[in-house]
Amino acid sequence: MAYENNQVNQQPGFYLLSDNTDAFIARFALATVAEKTLDIQYYIMHNDASGQSLAYAILSAADRGVHVRILVDDINLSRRDTSLKMLSQHKNIEIRIFNPLTNRNWFRNIELVINLNRAGRRMHNKAFIIDNSAAIIGGRNIGDEYFDARNSLNFVDLDLLTIGSVVNDITTSFNDYWKSHWATPIEKLSKTKVAKIHLTTIRNKLRDRWHHLRNTEYFKSLKQSNLTKKIINKEIPFVHADARLFYDRPEKLNQLKAEELIHFGPEIMPFFNNVKEELLIASPYFVPGTAGTHWLKDKQAAGTDIKILTNSLAATDVIAVHAGYKKYRKQLLQSGIKLFELKSTAQHVRDKTKNFLKGVSSSSLHAKYMIIDRRYVFIGSANIDPRSNTLNTEIGMMIDSKELAEQARLLFNKTCDLENSFQLAVNKTGKQLSWTTMNDNKMISFHSEPDASLLKKIAVFILGLLPIESLL
Repeated sequence: MAYENNQVNQQPGFYLLSDNTDAFIARFALATVAEKTLDIQYYIMHNDASGQSLAYAILSAADRGVHVRILVDDINLSRRDTSLKMLSQHKNIEIRIFNPLTNRNWFRNIELVINLNRAGRRMHNKAFIIDNSAAIIGGRNIGDEYFDARNSLNFVDLDLLTIGSVVNDITTSFNDYWKSHWATPIEKLSKTKVAKIHLTTIRNKLRDRWHHLRNTEYFKSLKQSNLTKKIINKEIPFVHADARLFYDRPEKLNQLKAEELIHFGPEIMPFFNNVKEELLIASPYFVPGTAGTHWLKDKQAAGTDIKILTNSLAATDVIAVHAGYKKYRKQLLQSGIKLFELKSTAQHVRDKTKNFLKGVSSSSLHAKYMIIDRRYVFIGSANIDPRSNTLNTEIGMMIDSKELAEQARLLFNKTCDLENSFQLAVNKTGKQLSWTTMNDNKMISFHSEPDASLLKKIAVFILGLLPIESLL
């Protein structure tokens, strides 16, 4: 690969991973070429086809002597303790669970409710790092829906393949979390007795699973992708630019109020406060709150052209967040801010034709990025909502590059195209919303949440009555 040499002291380089299958290829390739270390940090790691394929690549890396550290949040690990403990029997694999729930069985769901103040605080960071020289950060977790491998819902997402000196900062952030008292070795959580033979069993299962999956149409298509060819030919077109990593310290979960040294929000705000001409925001879960709404309206009034992309009710996978977001739509629109909501039927925004899947999957926005004055690009794990601000820990990169900003801007505009999204408007009285889109080359307008079922609309109405915004 183009980043095989030691680039710790070199200017950072970046490559946008906007295509879902490219995002899988990049991770699999990194695991395959890792020589010394492989550090993996995620909010979600599913045990599905994509997860098992990456697990096979990770275990193969450990078998050839790579030191593997896996740090995963506990929120989606129900009934996974034993298999993770088996995997950690490998001499080169360490696994730690972040903010583990006390109950390791079905009682964990009760604990989530009665101990929400602690259990509701989660590590939302995403990072995949090899040899302290290359890394991927961004919006994607590990799972089929992030890599266009599901027959139902697939996310529209964005990651950043990164090389150079800033990777050292990503490794530092990983180490901060790894050493945190919130990170518990899996051996201390699982009471199941395991032996080395269990590791052999897992290795055989993953190998057999991989040999089966590599013959499917999905995995065959990966070999033909443009990114695969670029990797083979060592021709990844990295954009080199100055950049700065921002990340919440794990101690954020101890705090009732955000502090600058713990929470990256105050550190990054000067970039946004200095915006002059244009601000583009993509956030799947967008609940700006009263303060955020005032800030956006003031910037728009000062002459900044603001466009916001989020999910429509039909496209969102978290309807409670939509209930929080809808409260702010009218006043944002009245101030002149442009709002776009992704359609669940959006297909053109995903670059490849998924003819190897049965039927056409629905789409949901999951990318989290912002573009400032066509110069700065911020890509990371954080949404614009109270949860990312106060309850979750997050990570993101601010890159100073007109070239990368233009690439991200083209992606943003493509997603906002009326073939893929609804553009919202409000009438002169400020009471009636409308959604405009293109269907079969015809302009169509709606006056209620388009393409959403009656059940979803009722659920959003009920959730909107509840005082839950601080949890969204």
